[in-house]
Formats: sequence, C-alpha cells, structure tokens
Amino acid sequence: MASTSQSASRRSLRPHTTPNVRENARRQRERLLARQAELEALARPIHEATDKLSKLEATVASRAQAPLKKIERLEQTRDRRIKKIQEEYAAKIAEIQREMEAGTETLTPQEREQESSLLREYAEAIVTFSRSASVSELAPLLGVSTREAKKLIMQAKADLGAADVTKADAPSSDDKQDAQQTVPATS
Repeated sequence: MASTSQSASRRSLRPHTTPNVRENARRQRERLLARQAELEALARPIHEATDKLSKLEATVASRAQAPLKKIERLEQTRDRRIKKIQEEYAAKIAEIQREMEAGTETLTPQEREQESSLLREYAEAIVTFSRSASVSELAPLLGVSTREAKKLIMQAKADLGAADVTKADAPSSDDKQDAQQTVPATS
C-alpha cells in the first residue's frame, strides 16, 4: 500500500495516542459535515427544480384528468336518467298489463255505435247470403262447420229481429237436405 508522501508525512508527525485519535475522528466528522453541507448547498437548485417540475407535472396531470372526470360525471348522470326513464316506463307497462288482465277495455261511445252497426251489417250479410245459398256453402266461407254456420244464421236472424226476417224464414231446399245429412251423421 503505497500512499502519497504528503499523507505519510502527516501521519508520521502525529503520534497515535488516544487524544490524537479522538482529535482525528473529530476532524474527520467535521470534514464530513462540511462536505455534506457543501453537497446540500450544491443540490439545493436540483431539489428546487425537481419540486417545480413535480408541481408542473401535477398541474398537467390534473388538467388531463379533468375531461375524464367530466366524462365520468356525464356518464353517471346519463345512467341515472336512463334508470329513471326505465322505472317510469316499467310502471306504465305494469299499469297497462294490469288493465289488460282486468279486462277493462272499454269502447268509446263512437266505437260502440260503430261496432253495433258493423255487427248489424255482418248479421244482414249472413242472412242475405243464407237466402241465396245453402248452409254448406256458408260454412267454408266463414271457416266453421255446417252446424256452427246454422247457429250463426239463427243468431243473425235473432239479432236482426223477427219482423225483418219473416219473409226469409222459409228454409231453402238446400238447407233441408243439409239438415237431413248432418243430423244422421251426428247421431
């Protein structure tokens, strides 16, 4: 271990006694503290610049986060509104379903009048058709059996009233034949 001549000469001048060792340690501490103070003084501008940079980065980051937070708030508001609208419509749908289940479909006076006139017209059409055609010809037209077609004719005549239909009460020959054919088949 070779050392410089200067440090060797310093060591040779000082005897290694306890007070000298203490003095050497104290001086070493002082030199370390002085160096540390010098390094801190040198590092102060670095720390200040770092603090300023971190503040700037925080400002930029918060500015970048602002639109994201605004989007998040808008999405939350949208979701609340959608939920409210869904609840409103669910209530309306439930109310309509209850009305539908209760069978409270009511016709307006105009609709009732129109319905009765259409039913009368339907009955007249059936009676008129039955005057010129047989029950067996009416049944396929209505999509029912011959027996059901007869019932419909009777119902239509009853709906129109006996006074309007007394002239048409005489059954045609086709009706008599159909009646004779259907009765044995059912018995």
